[in-house]
Amino acid sequence: MIAQNKNERRILLFSNVGHFLVHSIILIFPSVVTPISKDFSLNFAETIKISFPMYLLYGLGALPTGFVIDHLKPKISYCLYFGGVFLFTFISSFTRAPMELRISLAILGIFLSMYHPLGLGLISTNIKNRGMALGLNGIFGSLGLALSPFIAGVINYWYGWRKVYRFISLIPLLMFLMLLILDLKVVSNKKRDQQNISKENGESSLVPFIILLISMCLAGFVYRGQTIIMPTYFEKKVYFLFDLIKKLNIKNFQGAKTLSATTLTSLVYGISIIGQLGGGKIANKYRLDIFYFYFLILALPFLIMMYFFENILLFISSIFFILFTVGMQPIENSLVASFTPDKWRSTSYGFKFVLTFGVGSLVIYPVGYIQERYSISAVFIMFIGVIIILAINNYLLIKVSRRYRAKVKQ
Repeated sequence: MIAQNKNERRILLFSNVGHFLVHSIILIFPSVVTPISKDFSLNFAETIKISFPMYLLYGLGALPTGFVIDHLKPKISYCLYFGGVFLFTFISSFTRAPMELRISLAILGIFLSMYHPLGLGLISTNIKNRGMALGLNGIFGSLGLALSPFIAGVINYWYGWRKVYRFISLIPLLMFLMLLILDLKVVSNKKRDQQNISKENGESSLVPFIILLISMCLAGFVYRGQTIIMPTYFEKKVYFLFDLIKKLNIKNFQGAKTLSATTLTSLVYGISIIGQLGGGKIANKYRLDIFYFYFLILALPFLIMMYFFENILLFISSIFFILFTVGMQPIENSLVASFTPDKWRSTSYGFKFVLTFGVGSLVIYPVGYIQERYSISAVFIMFIGVIIILAINNYLLIKVSRRYRAKVKQ
């Protein structure tokens, strides 16, 4: 078993549901870009800019919230997280103008930024079987990515995009009420912290951690770009499912097209759970920095195929690209833990997500510009260039990590 006692099970419960929730909500907006743009009479580039403050604050908020979380009791932190997410997810569904939705989503992004420093910090310092626990946590995040587009597509088809936000707000409300009943204790394992980093000649692991931060920044840029455009990209270029659906007697033609794209997006992220399982097992047994590089190299050819292919071949290429990039995440999170002390674990994850999600949010502008001036396919040329730079940086991480012997020892 991954969890060895009642307290570990509770930590996993709130952390895993929290991870499912954060990725579900983050992916709602890309899934309903088309109906929102029609509702507010905006084009694609104008519509995705509504979400920019949410993505920006979701990333930038991770560092200050991580610092605060390191000094708060976990139960209080989780009450703030689930309570705030419920309130502003619910409010977002009632907005009647682009600026109202932008402001509501921006505040929602601040509360969403709490999750990763909180959840990953608790798991990495309080679950003995850390690698597998991070892998399981990643699976719940992937489930959020997988189910959110499908749920959003179905609810939007029948009831409209506003009801999507109202439905998903029930999850944080339920978890908030559970927190009022259940207790949550934290016992930090300092012995593991001393084993995490093997130093040579008295040198710290700061240098490899900085290199890792650069890698995570670049990976976050591509990750956020993919989640933003994939439903729309599928709506334009993957048509085999819609060809089947439109043979039925449907009334909401555009809704059915959106539903087919969001369903396929859900399938891609659902299959990526296999990558999370593999990454979690590798994080427990093998050298982290080497497999962090391997997963990226395996993903690159499929990203290139996503630029050239369409329909079924594009769908298959997307599956494998997301499979390997999502599979990197447990390895990446274990690398962060291996370079940082327990007492600053939430803050260190805060640094990570400021870069991955904060800097990653800036991708909205080049994506919108390239799509409007050239085509949505041309965005993938930018992604390919970023991944190549990322691979070079990951190779440098291997070289530097050998010097410091930075490797998790379970």
